[in-house]
Amino acid sequence: MIGGRSLGRLAIHILYRVFKQVLLQIRIRGWGRLARLAASGEPLIFVSNHIGSFGPVSVLSSLPAKLYPWVAHEVTEMKKVARHLQLEFTELELKLRPPLSVWLARVIGRICVALMRNIEAIPVYSGSRRIRSTLQRSLELLLSGKNILVFPEDKERPINEVLGDFNTGFLAMARLYYQKTRKLIRFLPVAVNEKVKAIKIGNPIRFDVRLPFLQEKLRLKQKLEEAIYSQYYSLQAELAESP
Repeated sequence: MIGGRSLGRLAIHILYRVFKQVLLQIRIRGWGRLARLAASGEPLIFVSNHIGSFGPVSVLSSLPAKLYPWVAHEVTEMKKVARHLQLEFTELELKLRPPLSVWLARVIGRICVALMRNIEAIPVYSGSRRIRSTLQRSLELLLSGKNILVFPEDKERPINEVLGDFNTGFLAMARLYYQKTRKLIRFLPVAVNEKVKAIKIGNPIRFDVRLPFLQEKLRLKQKLEEAIYSQYYSLQAELAESP
């Protein structure tokens, strides 16, 4: 009999194999830039668009860097994951209806929680005081030289045909990191384009401590949104007609 832990590891192994097979055709632009940034030894905060489940799966499966993603806390908790997946995935993305959507969400949920633990995902408690634990865990990772990955879009507030308005809570990491190290963290815009199955890594945007923090948050938000939007369409222009 396969025990619970062994079953979790097996599920994770199978999922990774499936993801890699599905995403083998993902093309990545900006390899050289990423290599140079990694060689600097400074941690980075990767910021990507979402595109449903495609964005997180493609970024985590395709980029060579070890990334610690921010995820909704529900997908890390066995009691809450099934309901969350039912609403956000099996019904919203797969267009299934109960009872099939409920059953499939329960099955995927058990695997999902094990997967989140395996990749050491960071639970995000939006709208709660527990968000402090999200920031604290993220800061600890940055201080140890690790890279964070965030998907800050709010799909309920679209700003154009590509992106939802960016939530800015993750930008607090820049100030916390500076207070601890007196170093200026860099945010790396990453655009995922499902139409051409490609990812583009942009130029890093560095935190500017000289500006009042509220002003700097707005600047970073705007710069990241503009960069990802531009990278998204540059991928389409470059790859849409290529084999």
